[in-house]
Amino acid sequence: MVEISVCFEPLFNGKTDLEKIQTIHSLGYNAVEFWDLAGKDLKAITAYCQKTGLKIGICTLKDPWGNIRLHADTNSYLQHFSESLELLKLVGSKRVIVLTGEDNGQNKKLQMNQIIKNLKAVSSLAEKAEIVVCLEVLNSKVDHKGYFLDSTALGFEIVRQVNSPSIKVLYDIYHMQIMEGNIISTIQENIELIGHFHSAGVPGRHEHFYGELDYRNIFLAIQETGYNGYFGLEYWPTLPDEKSLEKLREYFLDE
Repeated sequence: MVEISVCFEPLFNGKTDLEKIQTIHSLGYNAVEFWDLAGKDLKAITAYCQKTGLKIGICTLKDPWGNIRLHADTNSYLQHFSESLELLKLVGSKRVIVLTGEDNGQNKKLQMNQIIKNLKAVSSLAEKAEIVVCLEVLNSKVDHKGYFLDSTALGFEIVRQVNSPSIKVLYDIYHMQIMEGNIISTIQENIELIGHFHSAGVPGRHEHFYGELDYRNIFLAIQETGYNGYFGLEYWPTLPDEKSLEKLREYFLDE
């Protein structure tokens, strides 16, 4: 069963993380997700989740936009991953987002080999902790100019070469519609390599019922593959936040 998780970071400006989570939960959602592990009251978040049954769908490593990305030397990356793993254990998330960083100007094959080397190095840690590491592919046309991993074909090839059940692609529908389209076929043909979904309306990264994509068809196609993970709503609302989430719940769950 596909479960919707709500990324609380762009929502409810002015509220604390815990207040955001409580509001999302009160609107009928059973999972949330967020970005940086650092700088959050993870104990309070974990206590609320344990008390209510709310789940954490995914989060990033700590300091995801810092200097320690998948281009880094392996020892540095292993240290960074290990530190984040301790925080992941605390919050109870079974999925974590990793990023390649920008194209550093070196030969692309060399960059790819370093990314594969680092993912292979962390895969044993991830497998032991029963964590799925999700390698995110981003668009380099609008939001992340210069980002190295902007192709699903390359992302899937990296995951195949790492060859670990704990290393998957985070397939962000918003980003990949901008880069290449062909959303449903790509998902159907590669579902076994996908560990998490992100989504937002295209263009603008707003509500899913605005823009050029029929998200109901996409969501149904994902369900029909047998995927039983999370489908993340990572978007910037144009409507008042609570109203936006209410309408999205109706849109996806047809209530």
